[in-house]
Amino acid sequence: MTLLWYALAKTLSEQAAWALAMDRMVNMVSINAGLVLGPGVTQQNSRSTMSYLQGAAQMYENGVLAFVDVNFLVDVHIRAFEDRSTCGRYFCFNQIVNTEEEAIKLAQSLSPLISLPARYECQGSEVFAERLRTKKLNKLVEGTAC
Repeated sequence: MTLLWYALAKTLSEQAAWALAMDRMVNMVSINAGLVLGPGVTQQNSRSTMSYLQGAAQMYENGVLAFVDVNFLVDVHIRAFEDRSTCGRYFCFNQIVNTEEEAIKLAQSLSPLISLPARYECQGSEVFAERLRTKKLNKLVEGTAC
């Protein structure tokens, strides 16, 4: 059993924030990002990247391994801040890893933080059913939140 402390801490922190917001009747927005990638992000935040990746194999198997470019994530935060109608939870990602090829490409982009095991070779492009949805996020990006 893998203990995913990073994911647990994020979940418990968000639950506490929602409880406080409801108690104080404050409109809250929560933007839950996938693995954040971009120029220098993984090297500067290697500990959180590695913590996130502890659950990567299981997320990949379940079709929910997602990542987001840091520039897109920043844009989403700005739009959420500027649009007063924004409310609720947003899952923020702009790519889901659906195939073994995509998983290998992601692993290569994270080098030297992680090394690709020798047993991985691109053998096909089996696509998982997409389990994550971006409908609500797309509305925010397009300017029609909630």
